[in-house]
Amino acid sequence: MSHDKFKVALAAAAVTAAVWVLPASAQEVVLKLAHEAPETTIKGQTATRLAELVSEYTNGEVEVQVFPGAQLVPTVEELRAVSRGQVDLVAPYTSYFSAIDEAWNVFYMPTLFASPEQAVEVFAGPVGRSILERVENSGLVGLSIWHDGPVYLFSKDREVKTPADMAGLKTRVAPSAPLEALIEGASATPVALPAPEVYLALQQGVADSVATTPTYAGPSRWNEVLTNGTKVIWGWGGYGLVMNQRSLAKLSDSQREGFMRAVEEAAAWNQEKALENVKHWEDELGANGITWYTPTDEEFTAWQSAGAAIWDEQPQMIKDYITQIQE
Repeated sequence: MSHDKFKVALAAAAVTAAVWVLPASAQEVVLKLAHEAPETTIKGQTATRLAELVSEYTNGEVEVQVFPGAQLVPTVEELRAVSRGQVDLVAPYTSYFSAIDEAWNVFYMPTLFASPEQAVEVFAGPVGRSILERVENSGLVGLSIWHDGPVYLFSKDREVKTPADMAGLKTRVAPSAPLEALIEGASATPVALPAPEVYLALQQGVADSVATTPTYAGPSRWNEVLTNGTKVIWGWGGYGLVMNQRSLAKLSDSQREGFMRAVEEAAAWNQEKALENVKHWEDELGANGITWYTPTDEEFTAWQSAGAAIWDEQPQMIKDYITQIQE
């Protein structure tokens, strides 16, 4: 081979090698994020915000495809789906995590939180991080906690001032042992239904009350089939954003850096908007069919007594978290 032909061959080989080497450091990755909420909820908005930031901070190399409204995975299957790698990311309601780790029940200790501001501070701090890190035991990566709002009782054609007023109600509640115990202790019946089925269930009388947040009830238009809301904080609604460990491992170092930056900024955006969002939807619901009731001191004491009975039944780990929160 002549010298010139050798240089041509060498150049061609270099180009071929470059074609094979480049994808290893700049390969595009598509991640699927599934959740059950409407896009208009704070959860839906935060998921969209995350996808936008991931694209921006990875220069388009990582795409997060968001599938809202349980269109890809049913609510009750989200944690199984992400564990199996069927999807890459999910953000289930925090109560669903209690099936794999009862530490998440601390979100739903009735009357534990004096205000939404306290709840946001607690779960954005060491308590929230401690609980989130525990998902590693299930082969997942805990990324962040997205805030939703205070869990209130909403009812249809009945004002509920104390636990005694709940007798006979059929109350839809997301899977949560503490809240189910609270409902049963008030002589009501807990009803387990995925969120997308609640509106029809209220219309048909399968349920006549709901334990949920104003920030979920409003965008879901449940005020069209409910009439009353009781402002006692049963718990703090939110979502745990978790990822399959193998999915995270697919990212290059630079992609991971951009991805994690996006995760942090989306969580910060969610936290900033959370309290503003709670007030907005409380006002919106109050102007559109929901009559709010704030218990008197005496009535609130009855709720505290019911809540304390639930606290007393918890394992020591939960009691330790309660003590930490109260401090």
